[in-house]
Amino acid sequence: MINRYFLMLFMVCMTITAKLYAQACPENIGFENGNFQNWKLYTGTTSNTDNKNFVYSNEVAAPIIGRHTIISNKTATDPYGHFPLIPSGGGNFSVKLGDDGAGSQSEGISFLINVPSDRPDFTLTYQYAVVLEDPAHKPAEQPRFIARVKDVEKNEYIPCASFEYIATSSLPGFKRSDMSNLVIYKEWTPVTINLSGYQGKKLIVEFISADCTLSGHFGYAYVDVNNLCGDIIVGNTYCKSADQLTVSGPSGFKTYNWYNEDRTVKYASSQSAVIKPTPPEGSKILLDLIPFDGFGCPSTVFATVKSVNYQIEVVQKRIVCKDTEIDLTSTDYILNKTPDFTYLVYEDKDLTKEIKGLAKITEDKTYYLLATNYKGCESVAIIDLKVNNLAAITAKNPDPVCYTETVDITGNSLLTGDLTGITKSFFTDAAMLKPLADPAHVNKSGIYYIKLNNNTGCDAVVPVTVQISAKPLLKITNPAAVCFPSKVDITKPANFNGSDADFKYSFFADNNLSQPIADPKNIDKTGIYYVKAENAKGCVVSDKINVTINELPLLTINDPAAVCYPEKVDITNSVLYSGSSANVTYTYFYDAALTNKINNPKQIDKTGTYYTKITNSSGCFISDKINVVINPLPIIVLNQPAAIFDSEFIDLTSASIIQGSKGYAKVSYFQDAALLNPLSNPAKINKAGQYYIRLENDKGCSVSSSIELKILPTPKIIVPTAFTPQKATNNRLYPFLVSITKLTSFKVFNKWGILVYQTNDLDAGWDGRFRSKMQPLETFSWVAEGIDSFGGKFQSQGKTILIL
Repeated sequence: MINRYFLMLFMVCMTITAKLYAQACPENIGFENGNFQNWKLYTGTTSNTDNKNFVYSNEVAAPIIGRHTIISNKTATDPYGHFPLIPSGGGNFSVKLGDDGAGSQSEGISFLINVPSDRPDFTLTYQYAVVLEDPAHKPAEQPRFIARVKDVEKNEYIPCASFEYIATSSLPGFKRSDMSNLVIYKEWTPVTINLSGYQGKKLIVEFISADCTLSGHFGYAYVDVNNLCGDIIVGNTYCKSADQLTVSGPSGFKTYNWYNEDRTVKYASSQSAVIKPTPPEGSKILLDLIPFDGFGCPSTVFATVKSVNYQIEVVQKRIVCKDTEIDLTSTDYILNKTPDFTYLVYEDKDLTKEIKGLAKITEDKTYYLLATNYKGCESVAIIDLKVNNLAAITAKNPDPVCYTETVDITGNSLLTGDLTGITKSFFTDAAMLKPLADPAHVNKSGIYYIKLNNNTGCDAVVPVTVQISAKPLLKITNPAAVCFPSKVDITKPANFNGSDADFKYSFFADNNLSQPIADPKNIDKTGIYYVKAENAKGCVVSDKINVTINELPLLTINDPAAVCYPEKVDITNSVLYSGSSANVTYTYFYDAALTNKINNPKQIDKTGTYYTKITNSSGCFISDKINVVINPLPIIVLNQPAAIFDSEFIDLTSASIIQGSKGYAKVSYFQDAALLNPLSNPAKINKAGQYYIRLENDKGCSVSSSIELKILPTPKIIVPTAFTPQKATNNRLYPFLVSITKLTSFKVFNKWGILVYQTNDLDAGWDGRFRSKMQPLETFSWVAEGIDSFGGKFQSQGKTILIL
């Protein structure tokens, strides 16, 4: 099975290009250091002299921005040709010479190659891409790209290894840009330069870009040089077991023709040829190379068929310590190592996963060694490495413990595997620099390391993770104080905000947690209680919780004495609460729910039930009702009696006087507003004036009001008994009226009964004349009639003396 696999692998690898077999070129010739190390840089100008193009260059110490550019972005593309700036199959870097600015500028780079003296066959492969404006000038004036090789000893360029790409060149592959009809470009193209026969020589490789000589058009180029420099024909050396030969020629030629030594057999007309069966050892293979017109010289090269009978020999098996870093290409593992071959190590049979440098051995594993010489012969061998049995020892983590416990990691029960001859030491760090002082009593969580040593000198380290649970976090917020008879639920989650979420709680009356509380949801007594919290890991922590149940204040209410309207009651009077708790706050309400507060409890003006609330310093309160009685006054209605003359009497005690009054039980009569002077005989009043009547109900509430009595004098018509008509005063005879509202007639008669004067005008008066003649001194009679105050007729008569 293994032989079949080697045969298949050999056949595949024989088709690999020369890149696998070639010798490495000088350092950084392919710009793989990401810089211009070992290259020289130039800038200059280009001109046309006698229809010949000349490029003048001067060496510069550092790259000129925009003219010597290292490119590392593999996704970037050229703006005119849209091709990638780094060729497919090339390295990680390329170089851009020049830019799309004009000005007759030129840019150049050069590299000095020392061709090994033992390499008669030597090739150099590069790839280029060109972007040129084609203004249709004369050929000597056009933009261009130059690639050439100079023989330093002869100070001349090798004709067949030097090429000039002019904008008007007929070299196949140029395209017109879709960005500008004036721009042509050529995508990446490989070229192989045959430098065979220059062994031991110094050669300078140059690349130059140049604008047009008239300063108006640009030219620039991209260059990437392969890092492998091989024979001009690759694949002519084969291993003994091969049944065919695959050979390849250099890149960049127009025509390839392969022949046997006497040209009787033509093998192929392409860059590569598969020759089957394998030609005899020592025979020659001929290759005719025809370049593109103007780019090199036709030539015939040959290679001698050789075979190599080399089979890599390695150690079959070896036991190593785990994590050992070893060089599998050393003579410790390759028994017949030779400098003619290159050795590579892989971790897969398909040889795709190369191990560079030292291999770190972490497990039992098979490795694959590939030996290859630059002629193309290769051999594969297998090495099996087995890790010392210490690698099979594993450790399990000890069970987690609570913060009050420690962990012992010294016991063999934590280890699985063969512990025969094993010694152990314990550390706190993976570097094994800090020994663990007391591995039998680890009291801190973390990763600890057990170092195992056996008698063969191998050691291994197995980590164990110790989990010592931190003290659970129990945070208690004492429940808010309540007032009796309310109860406290000490199981509420709010009491434990900030505590670990996985706690299971239980509640006790004592610090020893031995007296469970029967009903922790209904604590009815002030005191200290205890909480036990156990988390999901079984770790326990406890603490106290304080419960406060405040007493209610004592409220004693003595209802205020009843009052009479409009008197008001002050329910804030401290006398009403004699016997209640001191140092409390009083508030007063209209309703038992204590929602409608009384704004002015000092002025209660309505009978009803009110409520007093007292609150002590703990915020506890109690309330009770207080009854207020404001008795109504009697309704007094006084009816005015008819006016009388003072010859009659008014009875104030008559029921008609207070008819309409209500709610009274007693009536009193007074002659003053202060009700201090009662009337002695209110039933017989014959004097006009203001009198006062008081009504009093059975509650002792009284109301009084005044009544005006109209008592008029007895009606009278008074006439003077004498008058003096001829004097200055008392010179007319008038009737004077008392309680008479209207004089209807006033008549005067002389002694003979003759009517001498008559009037109903109270203001006229008799002047003592009759028929314009003054009457004599004598006595006259008079008769007067009128209407009294109550509308009755009144008549009076008398005598008067006229005095002259």
